[in-house]
Amino acid sequence: MTLADELAARQKQGAINLPQDTQDMYQRALAALAESGIAEHALGEGDTAPDFELPDAFGDPVRLSELLGKGPVILSFYRGQWCPFCNLELQALERAMADIELAGATLVAISPNKPDITMSTVEK
Repeated sequence: MTLADELAARQKQGAINLPQDTQDMYQRALAALAESGIAEHALGEGDTAPDFELPDAFGDPVRLSELLGKGPVILSFYRGQWCPFCNLELQALERAMADIELAGATLVAISPNKPDITMSTVEK
């Protein structure tokens, strides 16, 4: 099953299981994001990201420019371990790790989570 199939199934499951007021809240949030125009300014596949330095799950600094010196970098942004859609994406990336490594690329997953929660996600 592809990631797109998994995401569609999860969305369908949510439409069945989530209370209507929760579904309505999600729809309002999606509409607000679309109206904000933020997607027009987001980087896309193949775009160059600005250099940054962030701590990894162990608190050690990671700089994008240093990773790019070793080869291509795949950046994945996820909201946290509580997000089922993010978890599906991370699982799909994990399944693709052999191909990512074969291409000489590095996968970097960026989250607003604190290190203790991030370590739990790394272990899972």
